[in-house]
Amino acid sequence: MRKYIEIFKYSLKTKLAFIYNYLFSLFSFGIHVFVFNELWDYILKGKSIVGYTKTELIWYIIIAELVTYSSESTYKKIGSMVKQGDIANMLIKPIDIINYFIAESSSLIIKTIINIIFGIILGITLAGKIEITFMSAIITITAIVIGVIIGVLLQIFVGIIAFFTEENKSFWLILQKLSFFVVFTPPEFYPEIIQKILYFLPTTYLVYTPAKIFVNFELNGALKLLILEIVSAIFIYVIIRIMYNKGVEKINVNGG
Repeated sequence: MRKYIEIFKYSLKTKLAFIYNYLFSLFSFGIHVFVFNELWDYILKGKSIVGYTKTELIWYIIIAELVTYSSESTYKKIGSMVKQGDIANMLIKPIDIINYFIAESSSLIIKTIINIIFGIILGITLAGKIEITFMSAIITITAIVIGVIIGVLLQIFVGIIAFFTEENKSFWLILQKLSFFVVFTPPEFYPEIIQKILYFLPTTYLVYTPAKIFVNFELNGALKLLILEIVSAIFIYVIIRIMYNKGVEKINVNGG
């Protein structure tokens, strides 16, 4: 465990070295939210849609977006290591590669904290205040953290695909677009058959769980969503383990 903590600390120092570059990237976050604020303001004109007011929709987008913005291109790094053969060097080290990348990417939680602060300022400025309680805040933050972990696991999942296909960018684009289905519009906006498909996908709980809990808090519903989010994370982790073991076997059979 100690070595993974050191990996986390080193990764955090590296990210903090480029903090200003990240802060400027938040402008993109702000532009997205501003555009949808104007769009929903024009469409709704003070009304609500499928149970969401304009204020709730903007806060939903802010929470969902801040989770997706708390990511990095880990899949590219893993894919590059596989293609160049560097992954073989890590296999002989006394370290678990999956846990290594999880520890390295866990420093994104600091990035998420900055996102939350920026998101709150943006939300109050554009949409106004929204009613929250201590319980809803705690469960929302928990859901955000788990959402970030799911994002990390999805990056690793796509990276591991490189063991079998070498090129993995297209797979990441597919997963990214699936998550975008529920970033700007909740699943309730879609036809029933589409909703059923979305509720089945782990990518949905990446952003829907924290956003839904925050804007429409109800304890039983929140706990149900939180459990589904945790199950999604465990499911992805198990799939990663299976794929990783198969990939290592493939490397060993081919002599590295």
